[in-house]
Amino acid sequence: MKRILGMILILNILAVFSGCAMEALPEEGSQLGAYGAAEEKEAVKIPARESISMIFYEDMDLNPLTTVNSENHELLKLVYSPLVRINDSMVAEYVLAESVANVDQTVTIKLKKDLKFSDGSKVTASDVGASFRLVRKTPSSPYYRRLENVRDYWIEGDRTIVVKLREPDVDFINCLDIPIIKRDGEVGCGPYQFSEKNGKRVLTPNKHYFETPSIKTITLKKPADEEERQDMFSVGLLDVFFLPVESELTFSGGKDYRVQTYTGDNLLYLGVNGENSNLKKIGVRQYLSGLLQRKKLVDNVLLGRGDAAAFPFQPTWYKAAGLSHEKNWSDLDIKGMAERLGFTLEGNRLLGEEGKPVSFTLLVNKESEIHRNMAAAIADHWALYGITIKVDAKKKEDYNAALAEGKYDLYLAEVKTGRTLNTALYAAESPIHFGGINAEKTELAAAQYRSGKLTLAAFGEEFEKEMPIIPLAYRQGVVLASSDIGDFQSAGTWSIYGNISKLKTMEREISK
Repeated sequence: MKRILGMILILNILAVFSGCAMEALPEEGSQLGAYGAAEEKEAVKIPARESISMIFYEDMDLNPLTTVNSENHELLKLVYSPLVRINDSMVAEYVLAESVANVDQTVTIKLKKDLKFSDGSKVTASDVGASFRLVRKTPSSPYYRRLENVRDYWIEGDRTIVVKLREPDVDFINCLDIPIIKRDGEVGCGPYQFSEKNGKRVLTPNKHYFETPSIKTITLKKPADEEERQDMFSVGLLDVFFLPVESELTFSGGKDYRVQTYTGDNLLYLGVNGENSNLKKIGVRQYLSGLLQRKKLVDNVLLGRGDAAAFPFQPTWYKAAGLSHEKNWSDLDIKGMAERLGFTLEGNRLLGEEGKPVSFTLLVNKESEIHRNMAAAIADHWALYGITIKVDAKKKEDYNAALAEGKYDLYLAEVKTGRTLNTALYAAESPIHFGGINAEKTELAAAQYRSGKLTLAAFGEEFEKEMPIIPLAYRQGVVLASSDIGDFQSAGTWSIYGNISKLKTMEREISK
């Protein structure tokens, strides 16, 4: 008891002296005197490190061609390289492939010389064929849609595989970003390989790879859930994690970190009911699309995590083709377009040819906050031009039922468009087109583009003439990394982690 009282007394005395020290102020003009000099801290340089930590779930599917766990899906790309890698400009860069020739629906892929798996065995066209075969027989594979247009394929020697397409597709090379595994075992040919260190599984450089990574060890960690993942990152136990494109989560950490967005395949768009008397008019659809200020929707609703999109394909594609995602109509243009459609503005209401208010029901999945907010923002924006929008928010099951039954005027949807032009968005027989506009001219233009008879810019012009759907934006994902980790080079759609071989950490300064 005396010992406890003594400790309490000591703590009280320390508290008193501590309180006095905190209240002491330097004399006026003293530059903080000797007290300040004692508290000055020296900056110490911490050299760049050669190890980082990332997420991996060992108890889940470890096959890169079949896993559906998002973290494993991305990390396994560091162990298994593809034929090509799609960069952040949506351009295919050769990795294992030396060349890809696409002529008359026949695609000839030739491998680079002297490629080896991490166990030292040779990478051959037969391994590519085995990887294709596993993908084609696994509908749940993340890569399954890449090969839907493949009719057949065969091997010619050790380095050549020939693919026959069902239909022409000038962009088929973009579908070859499929990890290649050894045909008789899950062995990779990427920049890293699985190793053991201190009894734990880690990634170390693959000595047979044609590039030597700067990061020598990637420690693998498994958080219990999303909350623990963020906590681990906040306190420095995890160096890198990402928020997928479709994620609605946000992150606020307790340490300095870097943020890098990456391009996604997810297109947000408005579908159209072809039975609506106003919406079946091409001019009305063009008018509604032209009124949208897509950049504001991206900034205000997606919080900048997206690219405005006026066409049903990747924004980087149409930027390269000289197409624009905004119409930049003047008030005079808007008024003139409305008059040509027979619309008149009375007060704050837009009236149609028969004198009835121009109004639409917009169906939205209420379970997505992003979708609800996007629908509300569109309704508010169109209201500025006298158009009345009733947002009909339903649970996902009811939303899908309403789509199937055609109980909507417009609907807000999100879809992965893939690596090539996705005509399912507006094709008459498509299961995701529902009761939409019959866009025969757009389908024909798409077929001509895929066969190389039409430029992408020309297809864009044909799409605008028919406007079967109203594209809004492509969403982006986010990579979060410790502040001393440099940019993930070419963080495109092949890998969120980009070209990991070029990743470096940086020298830091801390106060001693």
